[in-house]
Amino acid sequence: MIAIVEKILQDAKIAYKESVKIENDVLENHLLLIIGNAQSILNNKKLKRKNMFVSSSNIQESEEIKKVHRKIPRWLNNPSQYNYKILTTFMQLSNNNSIPVSVSLLEKHSNIKNNKFVSHFNQMKIISEKNHAKVFDESYGEVKLWEPVADFIVKLYEQK
Repeated sequence: MIAIVEKILQDAKIAYKESVKIENDVLENHLLLIIGNAQSILNNKKLKRKNMFVSSSNIQESEEIKKVHRKIPRWLNNPSQYNYKILTTFMQLSNNNSIPVSVSLLEKHSNIKNNKFVSHFNQMKIISEKNHAKVFDESYGEVKLWEPVADFIVKLYEQK
């Protein structure tokens, strides 16, 4: 649908330029109306698409927050689990999320062998159906808790 409207808009603009050359005011006015209407249709379609994405993204984030609330208490009660080791190491190094921690420092202090750190850490910083649960954000090699769940995690960790 959008491609068709874009084609109509393109053709109308070409026709409008030609109508200006031949000085046909009636044709110019009708073509301007067509251009305006086509542009409105495109803007509405693009806005709807954007709103669908934002809505979908919000739903996905909301579901991820629920997942974190469900999983973190279990992680904090299972010291042999990699997620526990990574999260508690982060909390210690970051002074309960007060300061960002470098990925390399987190990996070093987690004491997780055989490249298991990278795969588990990656699953803790993405939103996907089969991830562990998103608890971290990483930017330029610095790690901090994901903002929507940071306070929840800090409170649970402090109660531990």
